[in-house]
Amino acid sequence: MRRISSTVVALLVSVSVVSCGSGSDHADTLPDVPLAELASGTATSASSIKGPAVVNLWATYCAPCRAEMPAFQAVSDDLAGEVRFIGVNEGDDAPSAQKFLDEVGVSFDQYLDEDGALSAALGVTGLPATVVVDEQSHVVTIHSGALDEDEIRQLVATVTPRP
Repeated sequence: MRRISSTVVALLVSVSVVSCGSGSDHADTLPDVPLAELASGTATSASSIKGPAVVNLWATYCAPCRAEMPAFQAVSDDLAGEVRFIGVNEGDDAPSAQKFLDEVGVSFDQYLDEDGALSAALGVTGLPATVVVDEQSHVVTIHSGALDEDEIRQLVATVTPRP
């Protein structure tokens, strides 16, 4: 019994390194949940995000979120004008979120979701999570866990094939 318990603990630890939880089934489009633009505080809705877009859900306490941010910025810079990159911070206040973004060097559009309504509506149960939206604003996929540059490019290719 002790051997099984240690195996289960090791498995759980390795899963938590990849993400701060896991995801599940997803909606057809982004839901009509309130978001606030990080820079201005202007209220908007997730449903107003038009594709093609990559929406990264993150929080300041999430180590995998911090690790993947430079990759998102690099791909965002490379694909500017082809696909929109958007960050949605879950649960932090604006100054904390902005400090985090300054530390990791991220400059693409950012929004706040103070109560996690977007994650809840999408069935996301852990961070980071990445939502890919096509040109018709349909959710193509929701990926749970941290991504590297190649994985982000593969997700983007599902909505913006490159020659």
